[in-house]
Amino acid sequence: MNHPIIARDVVARELAISTNVLIRYERMGLVQSVSEGEIQGYEPAQVRRIWSIASYQRDLGINLAGVELILQLHDRMALLHHNLRDLADQLQELAERPESDQPQ
Repeated sequence: MNHPIIARDVVARELAISTNVLIRYERMGLVQSVSEGEIQGYEPAQVRRIWSIASYQRDLGINLAGVELILQLHDRMALLHHNLRDLADQLQELAERPESDQPQ
């Protein structure tokens, strides 16, 4: 599924961040940009991530090293939630199987 691309300069303007800062975030691996033709920008999920980074820094005074740790923890928690959801689905499927189909 293709998501709309929001141009880097639009993101920078709307979030009051310079494009150089956005490029720095990309180089640090905090966000990922995408290209569509000549437009370099971000998918909506990455824009939300940029907004979070800016909020951590502006509102909470967290430096980029701290922001990086927070994002890593957030990503790990999201992966764990995904894995738990998959496990719950598998358990639900097993619970709904007839007894004759249950593994011994």
